[in-house]
Amino acid sequence: MRRRKFIHRLAQLGAITMPAFPARLDRAQDQITFGLLADPHADLVPDHMDRLEAFMRQVDQRKPDFIFQLGDFCFPKVANQSFLNLWNQFEGPKYHTLGNHDMDISSKEVVMDFWGMAGRYYSFDIKNLHVVVLDANNIRTKEGDYVPYDTANFYIDDSMRTFIDPPQLEWLVQDLSTVQTPILIFSHQSLTSPCWGVKNRMAVQRILEDKNQDASTGQVIACFNGHDHIDYHRIINNIHYLEINSMAYQWLGQDYSDKSRYPADLYEAYPSLDKFAPYQDSLFTFVTVDIKQQNISIMGKDSAWLAPSPEELGMLRGVEGCQSTPSISERKLSF
Repeated sequence: MRRRKFIHRLAQLGAITMPAFPARLDRAQDQITFGLLADPHADLVPDHMDRLEAFMRQVDQRKPDFIFQLGDFCFPKVANQSFLNLWNQFEGPKYHTLGNHDMDISSKEVVMDFWGMAGRYYSFDIKNLHVVVLDANNIRTKEGDYVPYDTANFYIDDSMRTFIDPPQLEWLVQDLSTVQTPILIFSHQSLTSPCWGVKNRMAVQRILEDKNQDASTGQVIACFNGHDHIDYHRIINNIHYLEINSMAYQWLGQDYSDKSRYPADLYEAYPSLDKFAPYQDSLFTFVTVDIKQQNISIMGKDSAWLAPSPEELGMLRGVEGCQSTPSISERKLSF
């Protein structure tokens, strides 16, 4: 009782600064690890099962708090059921982001039903971490309406696609308004890239930065995306933005077509196979957020090109001047 009165008296005198976050006795809640992969493109890659199996073996060993895929996962068709079943073998929480190519043959609703997604954008809490998942797979018409990606309707003028629609932006503001813990943002497309990123990315950045203006509430600490198949990191106004490399390959296009890597029958079965440079090994990462230590640790993973490499074919640079690389960099980031 004396100790309680003493602490109360010190607080009245201003000798104690009360923490912005509620006191947490269980520090195990302050360390969160998750498995993360991007762009496996199961329908384009012959060894997609082997690549996902490599990830799932590590999941079994590391036992993360949850696993997450950043989109361009697999088409909603019977042939991909075994791929999805492999993902679903993880008994813990598992989450999806819609990628643009996931709607190549169907609507969002069909994809979401196949994967088991409850919504195209959503949020969840795990331990002392809040996670937000966004959907930028929307077209803005000339009339100003917003239309969802549906059965490859997004192969149009680039200026009209990759938008986060107004209702979703309103939801994001509301969702963040009550959060008192650190926050991660996941999206398929980049929230910073001027090339193939979210067109109204500045509006999203403003929402995130406005949230961070109040130091007494939960802060947005990092945003993760896939889509560009690059290994990239930048900081904008104290928020980390990270591009996670594809699990499988870098896209090269028709100008760098090569049919020397695989047997001829595979190029018939996978018509895009000659237009990308595969990684020899499956790329993925495990991320640990340590709230007490205020850092994010990203596991690095290196592979090599299945020859010929992009450089050997004459393609030297990639998105935003980033050189294509068959790797995910190890990083230790502070927040």
